[in-house]
This record gives sequence, structure tokens and C-alpha cells, in this order.
Amino acid sequence: MHRPHHRLALSLLLAISGAPALAATPVAAPSEHALAQRLVDTIALAEQGDSVGALIGFERVFNDPDVATLDAVQRLEGLVSAGRTAFNARQPQEAQRYLDAALKQAPDDARALYVLGRLKLLQDQPVQGADLITRSLRASDRFLADIDAPLVYRLGDALQEQPDDYRALLEALFDRQWKVDGLEPTAVWLTLATLQADAGQQQRLAATVARIDAPIEVVALRSDKRFDAVVDRRDPRFDPLQSARRHADALRVSALLQPEASDLAALTDTLLLLGEHAQVLTATDPLHARLTEAGAPRSFPGGAYAAWVLLHRAVAQHRLGQDDQTEATLELASTLTNEGDTVNPLQRLYLASWYLASAKPARALQTLDGLDEAPMFGEYLRQWIRFSAYRSQGDTARSAQARQWLQANQDEGRSVYVDVLLAEQRTDEAARWVIAELQSPRRRQDLLQLMQNFRMLPPMPADVDNDARWEALLKRPDVRAALERVGRRETLPIYGRGAWR
Repeated sequence: MHRPHHRLALSLLLAISGAPALAATPVAAPSEHALAQRLVDTIALAEQGDSVGALIGFERVFNDPDVATLDAVQRLEGLVSAGRTAFNARQPQEAQRYLDAALKQAPDDARALYVLGRLKLLQDQPVQGADLITRSLRASDRFLADIDAPLVYRLGDALQEQPDDYRALLEALFDRQWKVDGLEPTAVWLTLATLQADAGQQQRLAATVARIDAPIEVVALRSDKRFDAVVDRRDPRFDPLQSARRHADALRVSALLQPEASDLAALTDTLLLLGEHAQVLTATDPLHARLTEAGAPRSFPGGAYAAWVLLHRAVAQHRLGQDDQTEATLELASTLTNEGDTVNPLQRLYLASWYLASAKPARALQTLDGLDEAPMFGEYLRQWIRFSAYRSQGDTARSAQARQWLQANQDEGRSVYVDVLLAEQRTDEAARWVIAELQSPRRRQDLLQLMQNFRMLPPMPADVDNDARWEALLKRPDVRAALERVGRRETLPIYGRGAWR
């Protein structure tokens, strides 16, 4: 499939899934009087999970006329525990009251800052939430392990208009040596490096770039001239092929050290970039064998993850010329779901995209049947499939409906709209769109990656004309001039993430 709409951007699928239960913290030694003992007992009650009883106890303690006689440290411990307990009990007003009181007494208390920050995020106040979490991280690394990639990506989406606030959060994570499953979150550090470059923070930029060593992120560093001052493209350190090899080795070592956190999807993704397609098949053979046994379940914990691994297997099979096996693997992946789910929409979209690229538009549309019509992640891909398939069948009305959606919704997968313009041979308009994207600091990087000349297979039947139009577009003098002002196009020794290329 052609480049603009087959990146395996797992990170874009992520979001916060409910409020986390926040762990208790050690309690200071009690003062020698009855109210102090009541507070100690109430904190213990909260730690035992009796939120209702604990919140009643906290209310009585902090409404007691003698509360001011409590030792300051113990009073702070009580307020933090009460705020945390109210947060976990989904009582936001009570949580806010206790946490505000704690911060009035101790403005830099990392616990109160963090819990209040998470509360603000749940109340859809991302700016305030991010600021509080940033302050908590600067004060202590106590909650570093509680911060996961979904939270960070969600905040990135929410703070697009507040880049300084997002940069401050990422810098706090960077300074605390934050990692994901023991590995550097290189995509996050690339975002941080971009924000630092835009803010003119050259000294901090060099330190951030030093911790970016994953192939696609290295390609981004090479292609974007904002990083030229700190990236020597002749250095093996910034060779995408060497980076991919190092990244694969790091994933293997991580799997040995932490088998429970082994990431087969990340490893097979990296092997695909390297062109080690036979290794992808070897790595996924055991999973494939289990899933093709008679009576093997199709819905189970981790089913969606298994489907991603099988998608990588399908890409490897296609690149090895095993298209019959590719289709069978995609069919299998499209049936796998997490326990309790009945459909895997994204894998159905990938299967449909395979049929579309194979010049089987009717099969592509049939594969989309039955999916919920509500917008979902990957909606741009569904609408592109509809636009192309209906157009090839001469159904101009339904093709126009999909086109209208793609024109109006240019956020996720926005570069697909260029394909629409090229399919309609509106080349001048496509060029203006590309030039505008290159001029946008926030959106430039995605387009630069699409413009790189990765290793790839010849286009599939339905992609031949579109690929030729893309190449012609990239050779236009106005597009080349816009590219050369902000970046560069290179011939690279690794594959891209285009699914069928």
C-alpha cells in the first residue's frame, strides 16, 4: 500500500483508561493524644481499602476543633491520605478540598501535587493537570513508575496549543530518566527534541538527541534541518540501519532480562524495518501455530496484541512473495479480539486495505460491512478505502461522501487527503497542501517521513498510478524548494512502515 496511510502508529491508539488507584505512603509517627490516634487509625482504614469508613473518619478528624493541635507532619499525612482516598473513591470535590489544604501547608508536596494533577486530567483540565504533575516530578521521582506512555501521549494531544507546558512535562520526565518497559521512549524524546529546537534550547537539545536511538526516529532527526546543529549524518550513530540493528538487540536483551515485558510486536516491527522477513516468520511461528490449532480461541486477554504481531507476519509474508499466506494471516488477525470484545475494527481495516491494494474493491467494501459507523481510530483509512473502492466501481455519490469526510477531518491520517487530490489529478492543489504542511513546525515531521525514499517493493496493482503521481509531485520545483528549506529527502537502507511496500 502506498506510504501515507499504512504507518503502524500504535502510539496513536493510546488513551487513559480510567482513574488509577494511587498507592498509600508511609505514615508519620502519631502524636500522643486521642485526635492524633484517630487520624492514624483512619489512615490505616484507608490503606485497608475501606474508603467509605476512612472518608467518614477524615471528615470527623478535620472538622474537630482541636485539629490545629496536630503535629504539622501528621496533619499533612492525613490531608494527603484523605485526598488520595477521595480520589480513588471518585469523590472529586472532597479530593480537591483535602489536596488544596495539603498544598497550602506544603506547596511542594509531590504526593498532593501528583494526585491533584491526575484529578485535573480526569476533569478535562489538561493544562492544570500537566503543570501539577510536572511540579510533582520536579520535587520527587515517587510517582515516576505510575506515569505510562498512554498518559504522556494523551497529554501530547491535549496540549498541542500549549507546547511550552508539554515541553516542561517531557523535560521533567527526561531528567528523571523515565523509561517504558526498561527502554528509552524514543518517540517521546523526538517530540521533546522538536519542542526544544523550536524553543531555541540548543544545549538541552543535544542531551535529548543523545538518548534517541531507534530507526524511524533517527530518520526524523536526519530529515529535519532543525536538528542539523546536533546531528552528524555521517556518524554511524545516526545511520538508520545501524540504529535498527541496535534497537533490535536492545529489544532482545530486554526480553531476556524481563521476559514478562517481552515485546514481540516491537521486535518484529524492527525486523521488518531491517528487511529480516524470514526472522519475522521464525519469531511468530509459535504464536501462529497456537492460533491455528483446532478450537483455538479468538477472544482472549491480549488478543488485540496478538493480532498486531500477526499483521507484522503478514507484511513479512507479502515481502517474501507469499501472498496467499499473507491473506490467510490477515483473515486470522482480523478475527482476534481482547476478551469481551466481539470485533477488531483496526485489523478489519488492514484486511480491507489489502483487498483494495490487490484491486479487489468489492472484497474491500465487504470487509468493512458490520463495523460500527461511529468514528473510530483509523477512520481516515476506512474513508479512504470507501473513496477509492466506490470510485473504482463508478459509485460517485458514495465516493463523494467519503471524500467529504477526508476533506473535513484532517487530523489523524491527514496526509491521506493528498491521495484524494492526486487520484483526482488536482496536482496543483496537492502541491499547495504539501508546501503548507512543510511550513508548519508542528506537522512538518510526519510529511518529511512520508517523503523519504525507503526500501520498498514495487507497488501493488491498485497503487501503481498513485505511486507515480506521488513521485511526480515530489519532483515539482515548488515542492522541492519547500522541502529544501526545512528538510531533505534521502535514499535509506531500511524499509518504511508502509504495510504493503
